[in-house]
Amino acid sequence: MKEILALLKPRFWSFKNGSSSQDAKNRKSKTLLFGAVGLIFWAGIFAIFYRVLVYFQGIEEFGDILARKLLSMVLVTLFVLLIFSSIITALTKLYLSKDLVLVHSMPVSTAKIFLARWFESTIDSSWMVIVYSLPVFLSYGIVYKAGLFFYITVGLTILPLCLIASGISALVVILIAVFLPAGRLRTVFVFLGFVLFLILIIAFRLMRPERLVNPDTFTSLIL
Repeated sequence: MKEILALLKPRFWSFKNGSSSQDAKNRKSKTLLFGAVGLIFWAGIFAIFYRVLVYFQGIEEFGDILARKLLSMVLVTLFVLLIFSSIITALTKLYLSKDLVLVHSMPVSTAKIFLARWFESTIDSSWMVIVYSLPVFLSYGIVYKAGLFFYITVGLTILPLCLIASGISALVVILIAVFLPAGRLRTVFVFLGFVLFLILIIAFRLMRPERLVNPDTFTSLIL
């Protein structure tokens, strides 16, 4: 465990030293700008889901069922996004990072290096998806007046979801790396990511989410 923490320390040092560098002011201004844009986007997601869930609550008998179906769509979308993000991040951390030669020259076992890199790639690929999924679950909690147990359950659900997606992605990257050189993996995965994105859009359209707000199709949607 000490070796894994030692391998992760440079990542934390980079954040610490970044605030004291000469371009710290420019970095802070960019952080504030992107942070403001991200906050607006976060609030927009919350507002949209809040209004949709309030609308669902006004529908007798079918409202709760529609809210559950919407939540299932959200979870499927989040998992697909996690898979795509984890594949790209795992490829970079495990095979394309510039410091791999230095890391593998250290007196640390390959298994511990892999665990450290996998843990780092899991964080890098999951944090944004987690942050922008929070307004969705927060809107559900507020509209349905959920208690503390709901938020604990959400946390205990998102964490395994991220770990499963990261584990599957790392396994896929390793298996493909056996047959293809690492330099060509990025091109292959970019193409696969594009295909995956198209599949996600097609699947989303086949689910026809507009039916959720059309009372005339509630019966067929539930069936």
